[in-house]
Amino acid sequence: MNAPAKSTLSWERQDIERKLLFPAGKHTNVNPLFSLLLGLVMAAACYGLLKLWPDSYLSKIWLERGILPYFIGVFFFWGLAILMVKRKKLALQKAALGVRVTPLDYEYVLTPTSVDQILELLYKQVEDPERFVLFSRILRALSNLKNLGRVSDVEVIIRSQSDVDQNILDTSYSVLRGLLWAMPVLGFIGTAVGLSAAIGAFGSTLAEMSSLEPLRESLKEVVSGLAVAFDTTLEGLVCTLILQMMLTFMRKQEEEFLLECDDYCHRWIIGRLKLVSGEAAN
Repeated sequence: MNAPAKSTLSWERQDIERKLLFPAGKHTNVNPLFSLLLGLVMAAACYGLLKLWPDSYLSKIWLERGILPYFIGVFFFWGLAILMVKRKKLALQKAALGVRVTPLDYEYVLTPTSVDQILELLYKQVEDPERFVLFSRILRALSNLKNLGRVSDVEVIIRSQSDVDQNILDTSYSVLRGLLWAMPVLGFIGTAVGLSAAIGAFGSTLAEMSSLEPLRESLKEVVSGLAVAFDTTLEGLVCTLILQMMLTFMRKQEEEFLLECDDYCHRWIIGRLKLVSGEAAN
């Protein structure tokens, strides 16, 4: 078997978080601190741009409606940063699908005695293969095959690791789900605060009103309170909608990737082992 040219696939050198010297999350998990800092930078840049057009509608609803819109904006960009980093990490994980760990010869049989040969080929092509979803499955299966020599256990191990990877994927969205919950809640809090301020101002004026002039001034405060109420709700709901749609597409891509890993393992690992099982039965 001829080993291919050495690959440049390396988790340590190509993972976006490691390149920026941050501790990297497992597989497509994102470091919360890294994503928060990235989100704060994007939020600051966005608010800086809004200040260039102080009379625009977007500038007014984001900069003149109290403190809650700032929190909504930071949470939105934090979630956006998580999705951006996950996309980069997923692209690196997908690159593993292009690495072949067994020969293309369909008559090749994977046995306990050929495991070392496969592992040598893998480590020549990939640095830190255990950091990749696909290769982590394969390494566990091959280690078991080499140590115990039981072909029947390999498929069980790969399927079990597939379930573990699915659970890791689910937990990788925990922070994002929290942000999606928090943004509309902040919007509704803004509604309550705005309505309370508007009703309070209008009630005080009615109690002390002796002419129409105070009523006019009070209506300005009422309108201002209503603006806070409805604009913060609008911001929270729109940001949640955008982030939720992006999350849906991102999750779909990750689930498709896990299915591709399943197909890879069945085609190039389990498929080769079945030949051994059939010969043993004979």
